[in-house]
Amino acid sequence: IEKQKRELTSILDNLKRANINTVLFQTRIRGSVVYPSAIEPWDICLTGTSGKNPGYDPLRFAVEECHKRGMEAHAWIVCIPVGKWNSPACKALRRKYPSMISRDKEEGYINPANTQAATYISGICTEIVKNYDVDGIQLDYIRYPETIKVKEPKAKARENITRIVRRVYADVKSIKPWVKISCSPIGKLK
Repeated sequence: IEKQKRELTSILDNLKRANINTVLFQTRIRGSVVYPSAIEPWDICLTGTSGKNPGYDPLRFAVEECHKRGMEAHAWIVCIPVGKWNSPACKALRRKYPSMISRDKEEGYINPANTQAATYISGICTEIVKNYDVDGIQLDYIRYPETIKVKEPKAKARENITRIVRRVYADVKSIKPWVKISCSPIGKLK
């Protein structure tokens, strides 16, 4: 615990010296998280064991340390990928939401065309906003996996992604209107 905290505060100190004012803290990895969640398990990156509580709340610590330095803390959410098909996180999601999770070779992902997708992803974001003093939600991988052939027409596929973003935006803003919403789009047209 103390080693992880020292590593993070060292990084934040370096960012502060570089006049960085916003930190995107990866909060949802791929079907797992780095805070105590009622929705998804703990990520393996904290303890080496998927689902194992690290003994502290890394997100709370990160937000507090960012704010001590006058920096905003944004929760970085990997939206669509859920990891290797046979990883503990992907297996858990497949058991709980079998129609929402699709497969691309050895990877699992939340199918944006599934009507549950927007509710599920928004649920993660609102859980964070309700429980933490984050300044923003950063939606990463808010797109279909690049390696798949999308079965819907392009307009419908865009509509599916837009539905998710709109749901996250509306739900987060209904709780804390000041929380910023951002995303990581790919700058290419298919």
